[in-house]
Amino acid sequence: MQELNPEQIRWAVLIACLAMLIMAVFVITFVIYYQKKQLQQQKQMRDVEKEYQRILLETALNSEEAERRRIAQDLHDDIGTMLSLTKLSLNQHRKNSNQQTKDADPALQKVQSLLEDTIVQVRRITRDLVPTTLEHFGLVAAIEEFMNRLENTETLMLQFQCESDFIPRQPKKVELALYRIMQELVNNAIKHSRCDHISVCLDVKKGMLQLRVIDNGLGFDAPQTKTSLQGGLGLRNIESRLSVINGSVQYPDTKGDGFEAEVLVPIDKEYNKEGTSNEYPPLKAHL
Repeated sequence: MQELNPEQIRWAVLIACLAMLIMAVFVITFVIYYQKKQLQQQKQMRDVEKEYQRILLETALNSEEAERRRIAQDLHDDIGTMLSLTKLSLNQHRKNSNQQTKDADPALQKVQSLLEDTIVQVRRITRDLVPTTLEHFGLVAAIEEFMNRLENTETLMLQFQCESDFIPRQPKKVELALYRIMQELVNNAIKHSRCDHISVCLDVKKGMLQLRVIDNGLGFDAPQTKTSLQGGLGLRNIESRLSVINGSVQYPDTKGDGFEAEVLVPIDKEYNKEGTSNEYPPLKAHL
């Protein structure tokens, strides 16, 4: 057997080293590719799961609105009709009894007054369940109507301001989500904050619709409240609605002086380009 000379040995070692280096590069490249592929698959799975959750949430919200519409329809068609017929029957009874308003039986007058109040309340509940003003005239008009329906008293002042020159109409689900969020925040302030002033502000900033609800009540720690099983339900509902329309909510630190919520939703510019909406001047109201 012929012995290898030193030059041949060096070449053999070099070739072996190169082969090992190529194999090492191949292994490292394969590992990096495999890990990258895994990360991509995990990201795709997260995206699919996130989209699935968004679809489930949107379906649940749509079902909730459909149920609200059904209840409102029943109130209007059934309860409202029966109350109106009862009122007509009562008026007819008074005419048949030849009783004028000033000489009417006090008990009968009280019944009629309670009946009229009930009719008004049924109409109010129906409008709260299905905000038809929102569908026909948009977010500004709907918020203004909602604030007008709330009574100003000596202990509570309500204010709505539209701070932008024009508020573009947006898809139905966006306007409805913002309207429901506004309702939630205002009702929570009235029920829990012990405030005497609530302000609702609507604006357009850097391609975003901005909704702010501010009160001067007790205030609370929003992040801490969200983790509460009881008190955080309303805040979690707000975040759920915003996740469907790619919106966000922030709670600026008021240092214990009242409470503020700032909601931001991207404006769908293509919605206006399709001619399905229009712009209208702001309705400013100091109620």
